Amino acid sequence: MKLISHAENRSPTRMTETSELVDRVSKSLGVPPGELVAGGVKMYLRSKLRAAQAEIHDMETTYRVSSPRELEEKIKEGSAEEHPTWEDLIQYENLVEHADKIRRELDSMPR
Repeated sequence: MKLISHAENRSPTRMTETSELVDRVSKSLGVPPGELVAGGVKMYLRSKLRAAQAEIHDMETTYRVSSPRELEEKIKEGSAEEHPTWEDLIQYENLVEHADKIRRELDSMPR
């Protein structure tokens, strides 16, 4: 699967294709375009949140911790190996931050 950069997503051609898709599906299903887009964004965010939560759960299960701070303490006290645990800690912190951002976005959307 090819990843598309943000700049490519905003190209006039990509925007026209997206707009045409939304219009076509909107007419076909009888759903207002704004409702269709908002629903799609919510579904996307929920999917990304579930993926982040699954990775967070894996980290917590692997290291038997409930927070990045707790994992850092295990490293400092020597009950977890420094390598590759430091790298995992960074990933864990980033996942928690990413999940929090997604939750804030979801919370800010109308229900």
